Amino acid sequence: MQVIEPQALKQRLDEIDTTLKAAPDQHLEFEAHRELIADILQLKAEKNALVLGHNYMHPLIFQVSEQGERGDSLALSRFAAESDQPIIVFNGVRFMAETAKILNPSKKVLIADLDAGCSLADDFTADDVKAYRARYPGAPVVTYINSYADVKAETDICCTSANAPNVIRHAAQAYNSDTVIFLPDSLMGRNLDEELRREGSPIKLIYPGKEDDRYQRCEVHEQFTADQLRMIREQYDMPKGAGDRAVLVHWECPPEVLAEADFYGSTSQMARYIAEHAELKRVYLATECEMAANLASEFPAVEFVKSCSVYCQHMRKISLEKLKTCLEQEIYEVHVDAAVAERARASINRMLAIKE
Repeated sequence: MQVIEPQALKQRLDEIDTTLKAAPDQHLEFEAHRELIADILQLKAEKNALVLGHNYMHPLIFQVSEQGERGDSLALSRFAAESDQPIIVFNGVRFMAETAKILNPSKKVLIADLDAGCSLADDFTADDVKAYRARYPGAPVVTYINSYADVKAETDICCTSANAPNVIRHAAQAYNSDTVIFLPDSLMGRNLDEELRREGSPIKLIYPGKEDDRYQRCEVHEQFTADQLRMIREQYDMPKGAGDRAVLVHWECPPEVLAEADFYGSTSQMARYIAEHAELKRVYLATECEMAANLASEFPAVEFVKSCSVYCQHMRKISLEKLKTCLEQEIYEVHVDAAVAERARASINRMLAIKE
C-alpha cells in the first residue's frame, strides 16, 4: 500500500492553498475542507488511483487532480488511454467515466455519483444513430464524445470540441463521402457547418435540426445570448478586438454567440488562447462558470469577469464528500457491456489516432 509521507502531504496541500489564494473565496473554502482534501489525497496514494478532473469541476475538486490529470474531454480521454494505474476515478460526468472504462476494460473505473448525466447524452440512443444512417446511407457518422457507450458503438469516429473540425474532414476523406453525419449536438453542428462553409469545404454536414425537427443542445451553453455578450463588452469595457481584453466562447453556444466572440473553441483551446496571449488583462468566458474559477488560479494576472451564473447541474453532483466515499469504499463503479465496449472503443481509437 502506498502512502504520502506527512511532509509530502503537507507540501501538496500547501501547493493547493497557494494556487487557490488567487481567489479569496476559494482559499477560505479550502481552509474549511483541508482535512477532507488531505484524506482524499491519502486515499488516492493508497489506492494508486488516477483521479481525472474535468475543467468544469469545482476548484477544490479540480485541485485534487495533478497537472497531468486535468483537462477537457480529449485530454482526459488520452490520459485514460495511457494510464497504467489499476483504479481510475473520473471527476466529471458519467459518459466521460464510460469512455475511461471503454479504453481500460480491465481496470476499475469509478465516479462519485452515477447520476451525473448530460443533457446532450441522456436522451440520445443507438436507435437514433441507426435512424440517421438509414436516412443517409453511406455517410460516415461522427459522434460527439458527449454520448453514451451504445451510441459510440454505432459510430464511425468520435470527436470532442477540441478536434471536431479535423475529425469531420478526416471522416469525409477516409470514407470518400461528401456527406458527414454529426451527432448529437444541434448547436455545435450548426457552428461546425458554418466553419466548413467559411473555409469553402464541399462537405455536407448533417446534424439534428438541419433537415428534421430534432433538437439536441447543451443545457448550459444554450443559455448564453449575443445580447448578454454585448452587455458584458459594454459594462466591462471589452470592445471586440481590443487585444488585452477578450471574450472567449465554447463551440456548444448558439451561432450568434460565437459571432460575438474574439475566439471560440473547446475548453482546452480557450485555456491555450489565454496562455498564448500574455497581453491579456481581462477575459470573459462563455462556458460553464467553474472554468473561469479554475483558470483564475492558473492565470492570476488576468481578471476573469465574474458575471457568470451558469453551472452544469450534473457536474455539481460531484462533491468532496462523495469523492472520499468513492475512493475509500471503491464504489460507484462504471460498467460497460463487453461487446458494446469493443465497438465503442474502435470509434474512440479512430479519433485518438487522428493528429490535432
